[in-house]
Amino acid sequence: MHTTVLYMKDSYLRATSATIAEIGTEGSTTTVVLDQTVMYAQGGGQPSDRGMIRGKNGLLSVSHVSYNGGAIKHLGKLTGELHVGETVEVEVDWNVRYRNMQMHTAGHIVDLAIKHVAPEATAVDGVHGIGKKLHIEYSTLIEPRLLQTIQKETTALIEKNLPIHLEMVTRQQLDEKRIPLPFDLPKNKELRIMSIGDSTPMPDGGTQLHTTGESWPIIVTDIVRNNGHTFVQYTMQEPVKNVLKQKDERAMSESSLNIDDLAQSIEREAQHDVKVLSADQFQTTYLAKKGKLSHLMDELKTVSLEEKKSAGQRANALKHTLEALLLTYDSQKKNSEVIDMTIPGIQPKVGHVHPISQAMHEITRIFEKIGFIRVRYPEVDWEWYPFDSLNMPKDHPARDEWETFLVQSDYVHPILGKMVLTPHTSNGQVREMQRLHSTPPIRMINIARCYRRQADVTHTEMFHQFEGLVVDKGITIQHLKGTIDHFAREFYGPHATSRIRPFHFQFTEPSFEVDFSCSICDGTGKLNGDKCRFCKSGWHEVGGAGMVHPNVLKAGGIDPEQYTGFAFGWGIERTYTLREGLKLDDIRLLYSGDMRFLEQF
Repeated sequence: MHTTVLYMKDSYLRATSATIAEIGTEGSTTTVVLDQTVMYAQGGGQPSDRGMIRGKNGLLSVSHVSYNGGAIKHLGKLTGELHVGETVEVEVDWNVRYRNMQMHTAGHIVDLAIKHVAPEATAVDGVHGIGKKLHIEYSTLIEPRLLQTIQKETTALIEKNLPIHLEMVTRQQLDEKRIPLPFDLPKNKELRIMSIGDSTPMPDGGTQLHTTGESWPIIVTDIVRNNGHTFVQYTMQEPVKNVLKQKDERAMSESSLNIDDLAQSIEREAQHDVKVLSADQFQTTYLAKKGKLSHLMDELKTVSLEEKKSAGQRANALKHTLEALLLTYDSQKKNSEVIDMTIPGIQPKVGHVHPISQAMHEITRIFEKIGFIRVRYPEVDWEWYPFDSLNMPKDHPARDEWETFLVQSDYVHPILGKMVLTPHTSNGQVREMQRLHSTPPIRMINIARCYRRQADVTHTEMFHQFEGLVVDKGITIQHLKGTIDHFAREFYGPHATSRIRPFHFQFTEPSFEVDFSCSICDGTGKLNGDKCRFCKSGWHEVGGAGMVHPNVLKAGGIDPEQYTGFAFGWGIERTYTLREGLKLDDIRLLYSGDMRFLEQF
């Protein structure tokens, strides 16, 4: 599909009829491709247009336009209906188009001004409004001291009101004209070239003004060097119509002429004083409350109503000129600064991975070595997965101990129930069985956030768990205990001790609590003669484990007569606090945001 782009021949064309070739969606956004369009697709440093595509029964408010291999894609919000093959009206948002056109042409005006001042300058890139940035990039170095000269040349090009020429040519004609190419261009289609006045033409695909005099006031703000390239930055003021004095301008009344003469006189003085006054003196003389600009504004009171509009425009133009001159002081200051290269640099602060993230990476590596696959399942889930599928039907008392956060919503799924912040990573057990189409073997390690209404030295409302699940033929408790022992040795060291205690979980049978010896009190239960406030017994519970209940296997579509499995779910924070030498007796410190604490890891 190829879209004909009408703006290439007429940037001032605001609307056209077109036929819809394709309609699609990207998330909540509707995309439309037309056979032709007046809207500019973002590229070449220029932002895309915005506007409307209006059909018989639908309206697409276009917020972005992109180029996709010849097809122009219009993206936006659709109200009503549009259909492929339908004839629609396409209208560009003229205020956005004209602003983008001003910024784009301004870049070419500044570039031509630079070539007049530094003929060897070679432009390689430019940004004309994307991300609210305006600059031209050169592969050659341009002296910052030239900023004021470039500003004067830029203003002169605007005042000359030079015509901007656009022409469609073939690649062969481009070569015959010996027009230099800053980058490689397609050889199998027509290209457009543009030139300002009698300057050398150059390839260009953006929207352009008719003349330089139509451009708004341009201020060259800075010249920055970086990695051998130079970036010339510029800004644009709001439009002021009829700023230029045309030769055929009709005679103005005596009062208007006085205003105009006074403005010209102030401008001539400012051009001279900018060379001799300090920045503060220039600000006080021309732009302060009692400065010359304020005096000119007071004179506007004497102008008749018929003449006040044109006189005000002249005064406003003078204000922009004075502000532009004041900006040159900042540039001169930068250029005069002396840098002592012998001064030692400031060592930058380097961050590091949060201790919980460090633990996640290490836990993942430990289990990957014995064949587990890392997965992750939803933290906001339907209640069927963390409860019903795990042998805890509705109104079962086992649900109470999880102290679950419910998501407030009027919608309840007819099969899966309400939405909850999942209180454990066990919601991933049946999801993993479903992902593998109920076909063991399964070796899963699921790491995610969990949520419970608990908060003390060993609990937080939000915490992390890692869930292990193994399902295969012949899996026994010995495999479970061996896996726990393997993790203890790898994570805590060869001296680590673990134990399992009989317990009850609704989704495992038999079930166990898993404990590791407490590193804070070295497994004694005492610290400085008092009971250890963290473990209270010498052992620290990290989570539960057990053999997968047959009903859970059935929920996942697996025959419990052929397969068995084990599962475990442990809190990462509580597991991590047992690391040797950590001596962390309050789990909440991990989320305190205290840099003095976090910088220790």
